[in-house]
Amino acid sequence: MRSFKSLLSSVVAVALLFVASTLSAAEDKSATTFSWQDDPQAGTTDLKYGDQPVVRYMHAYDTSTEKRAHETFKVFHHVFGPGSEDIITKGPHGKFTHHRGIFFGFNKTQFEGQELDFWHCKKGEHQRHIGFQELAADEKQARMIAEIHWIDREGKPVIIEARDFTFRPLSGDLKGKGFQIDFESTLTSKRGTITLTGDRQHAGFQIRAAQEIAETDGARYVRPAGFPEQAEAFQANDKTEPNKHIDLGWFAMTYELNGRRYTFEYFEDPSMPKPSRFSERPYGRFGAFFSAKVSEDQPLRVRYRVNVITGETPTREEIQQRYDQFVAELAKGQ
Repeated sequence: MRSFKSLLSSVVAVALLFVASTLSAAEDKSATTFSWQDDPQAGTTDLKYGDQPVVRYMHAYDTSTEKRAHETFKVFHHVFGPGSEDIITKGPHGKFTHHRGIFFGFNKTQFEGQELDFWHCKKGEHQRHIGFQELAADEKQARMIAEIHWIDREGKPVIIEARDFTFRPLSGDLKGKGFQIDFESTLTSKRGTITLTGDRQHAGFQIRAAQEIAETDGARYVRPAGFPEQAEAFQANDKTEPNKHIDLGWFAMTYELNGRRYTFEYFEDPSMPKPSRFSERPYGRFGAFFSAKVSEDQPLRVRYRVNVITGETPTREEIQQRYDQFVAELAKGQ
């Protein structure tokens, strides 16, 4: 017959094992949960997945000095490299300082007989973060809806934007290799009918790689079948060939930074205005642009998906398959 002391030791051992396994499970859950870290004073909001930084929303607005005004005239999202703590997008420095991370705007915003530039923001017009309509996170996804005002040179709003980002871990054959970013923006006019236009180099939804890529012109591209197969940037010109390199549906930019290779897959909702003029540059800016009208009773809604991937560059066929899945999800209303 076992002694009371021996029995007690066994019970304690079982209890400790239970506690240890419970704590381990809790730690595992914590390690795969999204969380937001907002710093209103700095004007930054960071998203993490466990300990992995995912994006940093840059939303400060500071006119205390000319330098700070330049650094904060529009909001954008920095992207961190999956599996690292490196920021792999560019901020307000380096080549073309108005190119910043994941950004959205139009260099020709026309209304009431005037035209403002919400791309370069050189003359006082700017995009200003007003607040969050939603900031949520759990183990499956994170969501941010930011209210952004496009403000004229007199300080009055022209457009009210709801900029909606949803972040999820990549799945399937890309599991553990990065994150899926779904971008949806709704633009509502505050100044009657507004025409949003410009050109493929200075308007639309675009992404800019880190400044180091510009120093070597190291960006390379993958496109759908029927479009140029060269890895180097295909540089269409709006003035001489405006209807060339349009309506691709998707394309991808890939580059090496700090010993790692990263790829951005760029998917466009096919129901958006056409023609959609695609743009790519060897220094690492790419995206697409279209012209559209927006009014108070007819807002404009745009939708894109960006997959941020580390590792070997995906093939054309692999990217096409993921784009087809994206389109199917849109058709089902997901």
